[in-house]
Amino acid sequence: MSYPDITSIQNPLVKDYLSLSGNRRRRRAAGKLALEGRHLLGEALAAGLIPEVVFYAGGSLAEVAGGRVAALLPPETKQVSIAPALFKRLAGTETPQGVAAVVRYREKSIGHILRQELNLALFLDRIQDPGNLGTIIRTAAAAQAGAVFLSPGCADPYSPKVLRSTAGAVFHIDLAEVPDPLTAIKQLQESKCQVIAAHPGAKAHYWEPDYSRPTALLIGNESGGLDPGLLAAADMAVSILQPGLPASLNAAVAAGIILFEILKQRYRE
Repeated sequence: MSYPDITSIQNPLVKDYLSLSGNRRRRRAAGKLALEGRHLLGEALAAGLIPEVVFYAGGSLAEVAGGRVAALLPPETKQVSIAPALFKRLAGTETPQGVAAVVRYREKSIGHILRQELNLALFLDRIQDPGNLGTIIRTAAAAQAGAVFLSPGCADPYSPKVLRSTAGAVFHIDLAEVPDPLTAIKQLQESKCQVIAAHPGAKAHYWEPDYSRPTALLIGNESGGLDPGLLAAADMAVSILQPGLPASLNAAVAAGIILFEILKQRYRE
């Protein structure tokens, strides 16, 4: 459904987009995301999410978003042409692609996720850097993890910076924000998941556990590491050998190294 060109930042659709883009509470209360770029929109559509409105600037929707993405939009989506100068005020990137959207979504709970068979999950403790968080989510999806759990203090996985860092992977993996991390770890263990903590002081190397079992990998805060209570609750702690500069790996790199060790063990069998 097409609408007249928008030229004012006071337009209700534009104001709604900006509110969602800049406010975590607003996103959660509304159950909607603001996303920018043809790739993110395409990945959201591929995951079955329904855009309420799509903004486009600088040409037709098919030209700006791509014919495949435009063809996937359901009839109820509002297709709104927006002045290029105004679109730049919406955009969170220096070189915007000229397409953005408001998309409905629903957060899942750890209980909902654990009702499914879960062979691999990440549990993130206070990962605060949006780039790190997005990269971890993207890596988890590439490693076929079934879920990512986030403790209080993590960056918002649906903020514009994290969404861009995930390259759309966020729409293809279950995410759950857990208010009580210790209880969540116990739930994972009760569901027969071994909980492995990445910790630089651990004596065991990251390749030593038997990863053929269902596994939840704990990754801690960029500067402070894992909360001591979470570390103590884990079934095993492992470290990554760093013969060069000590403690030079960031959280995203550490998660990637261990996730792909898990894959290596499982594909070797």
